Amino acid sequence: MKIIVATVLLVAAAVSFALIPIDFGNTGFFVMRIIVYAAIYMILGFDIMVGAVKNVFSGDFLDERFLMTIASVAAFFIGEYIEGIAVIIFYSVGELFQDIAVGRSRNMISAAAGLRVDTCHLVTDSGIVDKKPGEVAVGSIIEVRPGERIPIDGIVTEGLSGIDTSSITGESAPVSVGPGENVFGGTVSTDGLLKIRTVTTAENSSQERIISLVEEASMNKSVTERFITKFARVYTPVVVIFAILLAVIPSIIFRAPERWIRTAIMFLVVSCPCALVVSIPLAFFAGVGRASKEGVLVKGAEYLERLSEVENYVFDKTGTVTSGSFTVRAVVPAEGIDRKRLIDAAMLIESGSNHPIAEAIVRYCASEGAKVSQKPDDYREIPGLGVSVTAGDTLYRAGNQRYAKKIAGDGFSSDGKATEVFVFEDDKYLGVFELGDRVKDGVKETFDALRKKCGAKRIMMLSGDRDGACREVANECGFDEYRSELLPEGKIRALGSVIQDAKKSTVYVGDGINDAPVLALADVGIAMGGVGQDAAVEAADCIIMNDDLGKLVRASQISKKTVKVARQNVVFAISVKLLVLLAAAFGFGVMWVAVFADVGVLILAILNSLRVMRA
Repeated sequence: MKIIVATVLLVAAAVSFALIPIDFGNTGFFVMRIIVYAAIYMILGFDIMVGAVKNVFSGDFLDERFLMTIASVAAFFIGEYIEGIAVIIFYSVGELFQDIAVGRSRNMISAAAGLRVDTCHLVTDSGIVDKKPGEVAVGSIIEVRPGERIPIDGIVTEGLSGIDTSSITGESAPVSVGPGENVFGGTVSTDGLLKIRTVTTAENSSQERIISLVEEASMNKSVTERFITKFARVYTPVVVIFAILLAVIPSIIFRAPERWIRTAIMFLVVSCPCALVVSIPLAFFAGVGRASKEGVLVKGAEYLERLSEVENYVFDKTGTVTSGSFTVRAVVPAEGIDRKRLIDAAMLIESGSNHPIAEAIVRYCASEGAKVSQKPDDYREIPGLGVSVTAGDTLYRAGNQRYAKKIAGDGFSSDGKATEVFVFEDDKYLGVFELGDRVKDGVKETFDALRKKCGAKRIMMLSGDRDGACREVANECGFDEYRSELLPEGKIRALGSVIQDAKKSTVYVGDGINDAPVLALADVGIAMGGVGQDAAVEAADCIIMNDDLGKLVRASQISKKTVKVARQNVVFAISVKLLVLLAAAFGFGVMWVAVFADVGVLILAILNSLRVMRA
């Protein structure tokens, strides 16, 4: 509104003073004209001047406000009132465009804040009591009505409903849930009444994790942004010093100080680096927001920039390229061992693990009527090998072929096509569970797109599974190469070798359950389906909020578009400014060209940055 008022008053004053037949040499007219233009100037210029003065006292005065204040006030001193006010008007227009653009970007990325729920319907013995989510304990039963957002992660105990997960995963199609199924905070129950047993506190729920990631992303600068910030800190004082010299030295040598002061003012207006320091972060902010809207949370602009340069994609197998939904294909007791004894032992061993293989075995054993007959005294997971459980005086162990050989020596072999879990009671071999997994839909198509559209040169799989099982998956998916039977430290060494040989960035994609070390090691660590997983949120740089590997292609395309736009802004802004600065230094050009070189370039760069939102 202030911009409109100041513009209208400026036009009215300029026309009036041009048309009214008053003697321009009259002192009264001269003073009146200064007062009128000064009043119009203060409508917009007062806040800018106050900001510049505050920055002077804070020690950070060489910013665009300081430059605009010096340039516009100097224009008044040489009698260029209209141009002095015009500088402030155009600068304010640029600030308005900046605020609008930042607001649009912020709305995309911080829409996550809308996931937060203020009220939770707690089910108690005396009825429904409304509580704040932070007051609800783990294990409580809450009620979620049709159309309401789920406040806390939990497991459905009663009811059927469709769940709108678009705010988290980017998928528009509702997912049907019923008793026993997991639901996440921030999603919406579309058409059914649900009762949910909470499995976490409100501050640890999925929506709070997402909000934290969004806040973290907005603070994390890219390499390009950090360069521009450093550039502006050096560039601005150099230009100010040069402008002073430009006003003083030629005035002494060539006289005509008014001309050189005017040239110095133009130089100051042009030199303002706001087109760079605003449009570059805005481009990355828009890119992070666009990715967030499509269900890919990027922890910061730095990782978005790295993602644009990836040529190596390294994948975990189980839960990443395969569904992770194992099914037991066969149960083979050892000679002389009763099948029920094997199943009961496996139920006891695996019931404490949340690994997909363990969960599949527990489901199968439960379907066979097995129950956990006693509470284990000690439970340990041996990374890359298996599980050991002590119950009473008995040591139970279950794990892969390497673990079996470690316990009982040689004699454990297979065709390698199935995933096998060997079960032991003390040192006695009880039998083996053979399990199968399946490749997710669209994996091969995703790999083809990564090669054709995203510049992937090497697509590799690292897995702790048997070589035969890995070979089948590698052939079906179209991996360039794979490594099998790797312990966690083996994965780290293999990925480190890939990174060392790579000319550009390397991505590691895992399911976030047991891949935290390799996710952290990669140039860009991407966790799949990490909405509720501590490991994914903590270790990964990007989180794909569902199991769709195709999101990798979109994330890569968004990152490339973002970096391209940011670089366009840098080249465009610096090129225009250098041309006009050079002309101004030699006394050529007019103030309107200088204003365009500053504010016009800023507006065009902002509009260019907004294209990322439509990536």
